[in-house]
Amino acid sequence: MKKSIWIVVIIIVAGIITGGLSVFIKDFSHFDSGEYIRDESKVTNVLVLCYSRNGNTEAMAKEIAKQYNTELQFIEADAYSRDREGWRNAGRDADAHTESPIEPMVYDMKDYDLVFIGSPIWWYRPAPPLWTFVKNNDFTDKKVVLFSTFNSRFKQEDIDEFSNLISSKGGTMVDHIYIKRGRAIPVFQRNGNYVIKKTKRLLEENEEKWNN
Repeated sequence: MKKSIWIVVIIIVAGIITGGLSVFIKDFSHFDSGEYIRDESKVTNVLVLCYSRNGNTEAMAKEIAKQYNTELQFIEADAYSRDREGWRNAGRDADAHTESPIEPMVYDMKDYDLVFIGSPIWWYRPAPPLWTFVKNNDFTDKKVVLFSTFNSRFKQEDIDEFSNLISSKGGTMVDHIYIKRGRAIPVFQRNGNYVIKKTKRLLEENEEKWNN
């Protein structure tokens, strides 16, 4: 009887360790979606802005930029580096709804009518760099599409709050497109290639609506 109990305990502990290690590996890994090269001879009124920590939302951003052959601008946030300290900072700031230092802080969007802006979902809402960017920029007369990737879910009230923030800066959030990748443990998670395929489907299904 005691032997059986110890076997169960060992299995449980091993599961916890394996799960924790999987989450750790997931958090510090990076999906490389390849290089995006724009044909600068063609002019477009669409802009793609993106914050991505592990490369999944970046893959989504690149597919959107390819579809429109448009400028792709990444938002950088050094506080959320892919190490243990960055991981702690990300969780803390997302949970506390804290703003974060970013680069660029301000971006000239006067030549664009449709702006895609994206990030991963942390603690059920867009990551802190996205909130910081919107609060510091002018979205007057811009149609905005929010795009995001996540493991668990988002809270609609937080998406509505983000939409209201866009409105307070002069813009109109016309849509939110998103990709659920699955649980944090990699074996249960859809990979970056799934993100690329899913993004293409989302663009096919919605592009006409955004351009009207």
